Amino acid sequence: MINNEITDDTYASQYIDLLSERVGGRALSCSDEWFAECSNLVKAGRGVFKEGHFVDTGQWMDGWESRRSYGRKDRIASGAEYDWCILRLGITGVIYGFDVDTNHFRGNASEFVMVEGANVVGEVDEETTWTELLTKSATDAHSQNLFSCENRDVWTHLRLRMYPDGGIARFRAYGKGQIVKENFIEGELVDLASVKNGGRGIAASDMFYSSPSNLVMPERGINMGDGWETKRRRDQANDWAIIELGLQGTIRKVLLDTAHFKGNFPDRFSLEAANISGTDITSDTITSDKVQWQTIISAKPLYSDREHLFVKEIEAAIETEFTHVRVNIFPDGGISRLRIWGLPNWQTIEA
Repeated sequence: MINNEITDDTYASQYIDLLSERVGGRALSCSDEWFAECSNLVKAGRGVFKEGHFVDTGQWMDGWESRRSYGRKDRIASGAEYDWCILRLGITGVIYGFDVDTNHFRGNASEFVMVEGANVVGEVDEETTWTELLTKSATDAHSQNLFSCENRDVWTHLRLRMYPDGGIARFRAYGKGQIVKENFIEGELVDLASVKNGGRGIAASDMFYSSPSNLVMPERGINMGDGWETKRRRDQANDWAIIELGLQGTIRKVLLDTAHFKGNFPDRFSLEAANISGTDITSDTITSDKVQWQTIISAKPLYSDREHLFVKEIEAAIETEFTHVRVNIFPDGGISRLRIWGLPNWQTIEA
């Protein structure tokens, strides 16, 4: 059932869309895409509508849309009561919720959906074992249909079923990335903050223009909107953002990138860190005065549109482990990316 107590912000502000095209999510195959391609499911935005824009198959739709099921030979031959699409997560991880968005699909939306997950090395095939993550559930047309996911296993692929046919504009799988230990060698520095390793922005003094979650995204930012930028301050305070590290560990090297920020980069920044354990950590807890933040890098000047690398400037003891970092910018402005390279405590991941 649709959970009416959750909103888009419930997931989007706390988790990462592991299916997003931005992080490498892909639609691999589907039963039918006669009217609109399944690759649209992982694109940014909610989908657009171009009234009166017709193509060979009919009205152009920004989403995935199959033919009507009645009389389809493939449907009759297989006995299936649904259309399906197999997708590969851009980031392997744990899923907390789904957004099945039928935006602009009014008279042609699917009536029900079901989601299954698989964890495979390589590609899915006929031998792949699928696990139900969302039971067959009703959806509303032209709406964001939000569902919680209670399974806490790690997944690499999803299979979306829609009953009996129709269209879906976008499909989101909100969760946290899970690092694969086998992909690293002993002593290798790891980006503890990377979204691919479970890092996420969880709080900020201001996110008027953009979210601090952008700071831990892959690659360099593509423009100013692909970073964290605050509005202009008119007081004597400063802005800050808190990142939950995906991996607890020691910090050895830091990179702060102001790519594309030229007339609005901060004058300087500092970095602090803390080790906060427990499962009941909230935004109120993390921003309270009870948290003991330790200086990692004292205030340093920043420059426009460039990468700033810090190694010798790190002040923390080499063996000290952290779970969170707080980046302070003075007085305000925008930064694009933050990389926190260090040595992870693998035991905390395996526990």
